[in-house]
Amino acid sequence: MNVAPKGSIAHVWEGGTYAQIMKEMDTVTKNGHQAILSSCWYLNYIKYGADWGYIDNDNRRLRGLYYECEPTGFNGTQAQNDLILGGEAMMWGEFVDGTNLTPRLWPRASAVAERLWSDRAQTQSVDAAWPRLHEFRCRMMARGYEVEPPNNPDYCPDFWDPLYPDMET
Repeated sequence: MNVAPKGSIAHVWEGGTYAQIMKEMDTVTKNGHQAILSSCWYLNYIKYGADWGYIDNDNRRLRGLYYECEPTGFNGTQAQNDLILGGEAMMWGEFVDGTNLTPRLWPRASAVAERLWSDRAQTQSVDAAWPRLHEFRCRMMARGYEVEPPNNPDYCPDFWDPLYPDMET
């Protein structure tokens, strides 16, 4: 019958455009199911440049929907919006393993967390997020985490000098 049992929670992870993603959220909640959205927050997309920022003119996720995406961004009723549990960052393993998991996660996951856990009015602008992500990356590096640049190559005021194991022993 292809119908989820009553009480099921739908994990919405597909959709090539924002409109398709929101249509799926609308369909899921119209059918009375709770939903968690992750389509907008895939951390493993391989892109050139900042991949957490803007979408392109065709509304395709060439750079991610981290700040543009809103789990309740469809034209649903209040009852439908009440079924939205939130969102989550996702990562598949085709291009990720133990050697690049931490750098790939951070600071991308912090952009997702900021968007989902902060006031929507304060987290709509990618331009306003840029300096926050840069500062957060520098803080993580100062604490010894190996993290990728969020905004193309950039510079942190604290010199990062990791301790590598002695290769001669």
